[in-house]
Amino acid sequence: MNAGFGNSLAGDPIALTAVLALIGVFCWAMWSLRRLARGEDEARRRAADLELRLNEAEAALAAEAHVLLIWRGGAGKPDRILGNMHGLAGLLPPREQLLDFPAWLTPDSASVLAGCLEGLRHEGTAFNIGIATGSGELLEADGRTAGGFATLRIRPLAGERRNIAALSQEALSRGREAERLRAILDAAPLPVWLRAPDGKLVWANKSYAAAVDAPDGETAVARGVEIAGSAIPEKTRPGGEARIHAVVGGVMRARPVGQGPAAGGAAGFAIDTTALENAEKELDRHIKAHTSTLNKLDTAIAIFGPDQRLRFHNAAFAALWPLDANWLDTHPTDGEILDALRSQRCLPEQANYREWKAKQLTAYTTLEPRESWWHLPDGRTLHVVCEQHPFGGVTYLYENVTDELRLESRYNELIGVQRETLDNLEEGIALLGSDGNLKLFNPAFARFWQLDPAFLATEPHIEDLARHGRQLAADARSWDEVRYSVTRLDSERKPVSGKIPVLDRIIQFVAVPLPDGNTLLTFVDVTDSARMERALRERADALEAADRLKNMFLSNVSYEIRTPLTSIMGFAESLQLGLMGDLNRKQQDYVRDIRKSAIDLKTIIDAIIDLTAIDAGALELKLERVNVTDLLEQVAVKFTPAIDERDLTLNIEVGADVTDFVADPKRVEQILANLLSNAIGFSERGAKIRIGARQARGQLQLWVSDQGPGIDPEFQKHVFDRFQSRSVPGGHRGPGLGLAIVKSFVELHEGQVSLLSKINQGTTVLCSFPLDGPAPPQRSFNPRDGRKTA
Repeated sequence: MNAGFGNSLAGDPIALTAVLALIGVFCWAMWSLRRLARGEDEARRRAADLELRLNEAEAALAAEAHVLLIWRGGAGKPDRILGNMHGLAGLLPPREQLLDFPAWLTPDSASVLAGCLEGLRHEGTAFNIGIATGSGELLEADGRTAGGFATLRIRPLAGERRNIAALSQEALSRGREAERLRAILDAAPLPVWLRAPDGKLVWANKSYAAAVDAPDGETAVARGVEIAGSAIPEKTRPGGEARIHAVVGGVMRARPVGQGPAAGGAAGFAIDTTALENAEKELDRHIKAHTSTLNKLDTAIAIFGPDQRLRFHNAAFAALWPLDANWLDTHPTDGEILDALRSQRCLPEQANYREWKAKQLTAYTTLEPRESWWHLPDGRTLHVVCEQHPFGGVTYLYENVTDELRLESRYNELIGVQRETLDNLEEGIALLGSDGNLKLFNPAFARFWQLDPAFLATEPHIEDLARHGRQLAADARSWDEVRYSVTRLDSERKPVSGKIPVLDRIIQFVAVPLPDGNTLLTFVDVTDSARMERALRERADALEAADRLKNMFLSNVSYEIRTPLTSIMGFAESLQLGLMGDLNRKQQDYVRDIRKSAIDLKTIIDAIIDLTAIDAGALELKLERVNVTDLLEQVAVKFTPAIDERDLTLNIEVGADVTDFVADPKRVEQILANLLSNAIGFSERGAKIRIGARQARGQLQLWVSDQGPGIDPEFQKHVFDRFQSRSVPGGHRGPGLGLAIVKSFVELHEGQVSLLSKINQGTTVLCSFPLDGPAPPQRSFNPRDGRKTA
């Protein structure tokens, strides 16, 4: 079978190759097994060696107090924690809390260690630092990387290394404090700076840079820009303070600057007190304004501090008391001022002054305001108010109410007098308020309208009064006008008056609006006066009719007489001229007497007509500029025959300052003619007559003076009345119209006429005229006939 198998292999090359391959594989497998067996033995030896070395390393590590944290990856919890603190386990927390650094380290150490560990695990940055536990123990933290591992070793320190670590920790702490302080100062809202011993600027914060318009503190230091614009004043070195003013951001700012020694150099700051300075100025202005206002008050004011000393007093306080102003400026106490006032009898008289003074001083320990009345020995009365001051102490207000009390007393007295006066008046008085209710009345009002005083005391409304008044009034509508005058809402109320017929009486009322909105009603019984007025009016109408009849009669008679009188004068003149034949001497005397009588009668008729025209207001003056001298000479020439006939002397006297005046020359000539005619008629033969003019008190005065028998004083009262005449034995007697027409013409010129006469010493008549003539007449409306009159 083997031979056959061999023969079959020999005859099949593929099969042979496969067998040879299997044999080769078997041989390689056996070799490999033996090799693996030898490698395994070597590996066991190496493992045993490594384990020995690891045990030795761990033993070496365990021999030193430390804790080792090992990370295989880049993050997460440590893969292994090795070591112990050998009796110092209290320095570290349990192993699962080792990475919670803030729980067992100081904040600075926890922050630094966390940062270093982060750089170690992510960037492979080694570190060796000192850290401090919360209990104050110093430890060393060492971070290393080896291959793909990161390790952190924490171990205690001792000896020189501990000292070095302590110094390092302190330096780290100081550095962080410095950084924090620098950050705080850099963020401070006030400028802060540091200077070198030579005064050169070495550091400045952001506020300093902003104050000097620099982008940052380093730039400000590099430029050496001073916040005050120049070097800080010497008085601020060291520890001094000065106030500077500088423009910051386009605004003038006030900054107190302080600077003091720091680390061999100097440190300074500047506080922006612009708002405080403005507030101080504003407060100072307010204080001055309040002081000025208080000094202008009539009320005396004194302010005492908590120490009871005078802090402030106004001018009225100094004027109220006879106290020395310099002494008041020494701030005396309240008690001292009371003692000084008592010594000068300027306090109310007290039986026990000490007790009264102690009571006054209790104001400093009480909170309630206190008022009192001081009746001083000099007759003054003061209203004293004492209250607590908001800043401590008290404030006294002294108001002199002497005049007020006196006025109040007089007012009450006046009210009482007015009340009694109203109660005793015959007129009914009622005062109604703006609401229409009765506020005040007198007994006459109740009597007029038969009202019960008890009802009036209830202050009834005007509607109730009007309702009752309508029942008594003959015309019920009369009270409506009274009611309307009280209740009307016109913006400009005016007084209203009227009459109310009541049975057989007539009551006149007047409603007067008062400034305070009230209305005053007065009621007067005018029955008798109404009857008297009616009778007087009827009499006046009768007299006016009689006067019109008289004027009409005089006018008609004057004109009727003038026509035949003109004929008589014409015929007499014809006879005197011999137109009808020659006349003998006696006939000529008769004709001359006829002409003279006709002329006198014509003068009387003209005077009557002029007076009638003046009474009717129909006579108008024809004003012009009149030369006084020419006028007097003209009048004198006309009367020359009469003067020569009676052997009289006429003197014309004109003042040097008299030139001309405005008047009606015809009427003034008529005035002088009447006066001169009277003077000639009442003068004896050989007498002297004076006529003249002068200027006095802005008026022109014309006068005529004679040396006649004079006028009786009783008759002088009626000398200017019409148809008043007197006869003188062997002398002149006229119709009594000359002086009447003189007076009328002078008054028509808005002048005055006066007369001076003594028995047997002559008479002088003086006429005064305005230099510029009478004022232009003003037209007025006559309601009787509807015409405009002058």
